[in-house]
Amino acid sequence: MIERVVNFGSVASLSGVLTEPSPERAVADVPPVLLIDSGILHKVGSCRLYVKLARALADAGVPSLRFDLSGLGDSDVRKDALSFEESAVAETKEAMDYLTRLRGWTRFQLAGLCSGADVAHMTAVVDPRVVGMGSIDARTHITPGYWWHNYRPKLLKPKFWVNWVKVRTVGNKVPAPTGGPDDPTFEVPTYVRVIPPRDELAGELRTIAARRVNMLYVFTDGLDFYNHAGQHRRAFRDVPFGDRMTECHLKGADHIITDPVLQQRAIKMHVEWALKGR
Repeated sequence: MIERVVNFGSVASLSGVLTEPSPERAVADVPPVLLIDSGILHKVGSCRLYVKLARALADAGVPSLRFDLSGLGDSDVRKDALSFEESAVAETKEAMDYLTRLRGWTRFQLAGLCSGADVAHMTAVVDPRVVGMGSIDARTHITPGYWWHNYRPKLLKPKFWVNWVKVRTVGNKVPAPTGGPDDPTFEVPTYVRVIPPRDELAGELRTIAARRVNMLYVFTDGLDFYNHAGQHRRAFRDVPFGDRMTECHLKGADHIITDPVLQQRAIKMHVEWALKGR
């Protein structure tokens, strides 16, 4: 395995780590994987997920580039007026351009968690060079099956009915705020996701599916709008995924996959997905 820091970008100086297999391990005709930042996390990834995945890919013979979007990690801030969606897609395209100049690669696979999955999706919609899309906790929609899986276990628990009666007879009492006006308050920065309407998202997925993009969707229990295997495919029954889409419910995992055993399962799934990209 060979790892080195690289820099590229025409508007902002973007920083990344290119991880390549040793020549004897390299698998021919497998496109490189680009690992895209999630939220405010830089290219190391949550719990070093991207580092571990990049090295696992190299062990399997697949090169990868994990890079920081502008304003994150070691990458400079942009000095234009592009929105996050516009700049993230533009910078992902620049990463692909850079690898084409550097290694001659013309096909690419994109992967990411949460907002990284969103950027991979948005880029795949508009750039035909994308032949693979791996996602952890991607955008999806609730189905009738979601409500069944959500309420069925609760209906069999007496405590659920006791609380239901209390709410309707006593009401929810909100405790009075404590502390004075001078007490310090802290706000944790969060990434606010906007889920497009189902029909709009379905149209984008049809565009991706029509190009036979190899798709992997891994969903954790950290999402409040996904709770059972197969929900994503059922939410988009009108999208002809065929055998080019694999969906997995990583049951028991939180959103950033802190459990080492479950993290290794997610990594293994992504390596298998990437090897199908040839």
